[in-house]
Amino acid sequence: MDTGDQYETSGTAGMETETPEAMESQSDSEEETMEDDLSILMRGWINERNAPDILEYEGTAIENLMELVDFQSQRISTQPTLVANILKMDVDRVKYLIRSYLRTRLYKIEQHAKYYVDDNMYKSRLSQNELDYAKGFVAIEEKHMKRSFMNQLPPHLRSLSESNVNGLDMVDRPDTEAAVFCRVRSNVGEFQFDASEDPIVMRRNNIFITRYSIIRNLLEDGKVELI
Repeated sequence: MDTGDQYETSGTAGMETETPEAMESQSDSEEETMEDDLSILMRGWINERNAPDILEYEGTAIENLMELVDFQSQRISTQPTLVANILKMDVDRVKYLIRSYLRTRLYKIEQHAKYYVDDNMYKSRLSQNELDYAKGFVAIEEKHMKRSFMNQLPPHLRSLSESNVNGLDMVDRPDTEAAVFCRVRSNVGEFQFDASEDPIVMRRNNIFITRYSIIRNLLEDGKVELI
């Protein structure tokens, strides 16, 4: 809301007018909300790029940021050149972050689409659009493989959904045992990284390298972030 807008005082008894101070307070609140959502999405983007599997979709932050991007985009044409350029840079920065975040997730979906679609935990982490995309990707991939060579194989080797055939996993899955770097966001206390070792005290801002599967629950709880 532009604090320079003029409001006409109504003569109706009991009707309140919006003061410049109230407008300024609302503007500050919108900026704080944007910073909060931006921080959430920034952290989610970095975590997504460094985690071997797909994480929870930051739908609320994206929805709020898109609304604010639309609002700021409408303001650009009404602002002086300098202010308009600053607003445009800010809008472009947010748009880049959203696009990169979504592209990272789509890349992961394409790498392990069948596994994510069949696993209820991972399926719940996808947005509806991502789930529809994953199902379509799996259908196209299976159709291509069957036309290319699967139909020429013996019937007992044509399945694409078997978890284990002659010791080979037919469904590709993310490597949750991969090594990752993590930073502690809030004090965790003693934490058992390995059953054969003593617990280690995890304090705020400590950085560790470990297997992803070990700290996955801490990441989901927001106690650590990947770097």
